[in-house]
Amino acid sequence: MKNLKWTRMMAVAAVLAWLATGCSRSNEAQDQEHAEGDHDHPEHKPAAAESAGGHEHGAACSHGAEAPKTEPAKAEAAPSHEHGAACTGGAETPMEGTTFEIPENARRLLGLTYATAAARNVRGTVRFPGRFEVMPGARRVYSTVAPGVAEVLVRPSQRVKKGDPLFRIASPEWSRQTGAKREAAAALALARTEAEAVRERLSRLKETGVRNAELEMALKMKEAEAARAESACQSVEGQLRSVLALCREEAGVLVFEARDGGVVERVSADSGAWLDTGFEVVSVAREDGVWFRADGVSAEMARVRDGQAGFVEPLRGMPAASERTEGIISLGWIADAAARVRPVFLTPSRTPSWAMPGNVGVLNVVVEQSAAGSVAIPRACVVPDGLRSVVFVRDEKDADAFIRKEVVLGADDGEWVEVQGLAAGASVVLDGAYELKLAAPSASASAPKKAGHFHADGQFYEDSH
Repeated sequence: MKNLKWTRMMAVAAVLAWLATGCSRSNEAQDQEHAEGDHDHPEHKPAAAESAGGHEHGAACSHGAEAPKTEPAKAEAAPSHEHGAACTGGAETPMEGTTFEIPENARRLLGLTYATAAARNVRGTVRFPGRFEVMPGARRVYSTVAPGVAEVLVRPSQRVKKGDPLFRIASPEWSRQTGAKREAAAALALARTEAEAVRERLSRLKETGVRNAELEMALKMKEAEAARAESACQSVEGQLRSVLALCREEAGVLVFEARDGGVVERVSADSGAWLDTGFEVVSVAREDGVWFRADGVSAEMARVRDGQAGFVEPLRGMPAASERTEGIISLGWIADAAARVRPVFLTPSRTPSWAMPGNVGVLNVVVEQSAAGSVAIPRACVVPDGLRSVVFVRDEKDADAFIRKEVVLGADDGEWVEVQGLAAGASVVLDGAYELKLAAPSASASAPKKAGHFHADGQFYEDSH
């Protein structure tokens, strides 16, 4: 933390030194006016200042007093301040609307980041933290249907299409079941053949008018055996069909394929491992099967209704912080009375890249529309300057140029604030705004900001070693 603070102080010192060398457009203009004006410093015109009774900066100021009667001409020739005006006594006055330059290396040292002023509902918005989750029914789990050795063909986070192979199982049990099917089919064929042979003999005897009770009994037994063999064969075939409904057979090996496209969420087995029946191997989730769940505080849920518009935005510092996903609000049916919260869900109309299951964000529910044309920026962009609030806007035409602007604050939801004085689309400094305020030039004619350095005690000294 100390190293970070020291780096920030050195960054501000470097920027101040750079600005004092004349790179600031504002200081150049002020220096030129100061040199060409009639404000005469004692070191420039010592004789005139001495004869006129002028004062050095920092001394007691007696402006507005009557000039010495003995030398009225010289007193009028070298006035230090305009009589009747307020005396600043060397205090610095920030330049409103002034454009000044910060070079790229200084911007990197200051760690500047930017936010875009945008039309946004602040006055009528309630906000709840939460996270993205996979919707029920959007996840498909692939498990083993027979014990055997696994060969995994995918990895986590891999995108798969319908029909892509996920894993294989070499199962001795599957080989035994297919063998049982062949045996049952052979037994059925034999029983049917024997029954048909007895039936033909009885038919020939019937034609001659002879009846054989023993053959009739044998026929009934063979027909029963054929029926039993047929039942056994159907049972084995049913078991194999239930297995092949979840996978396919390829050279005696069971191959499991993706039944829907999506992203491999997790892989729970390694290749070569022996897995029992019902072991979960791969889980695949649909990319469009994600929603956002937040816990709405009961005290703030009075105006939240099903079907309202809302949006989710990431927390500060996350990638793609300018992106947000919009959607429709739906309320959970079961509330937690002990915690005094109720689930609030947002089904997004479009899922941005950062909206992955497990990622956190803030759900904004619009319960009341703000005034038309209202512009808002993150609260951290605003820097207090006495009784005023200022922001630093990046020049659209020059990446090195920044403009200091005073704004009027409006409604505030704790994270965003409505402002007057900015147009939608303006790029405003977010991180580093306070450091930029220290580095900004001042308009004081009597004590312009000079180059200097920081000491180890954190104090800034306007001189150089």
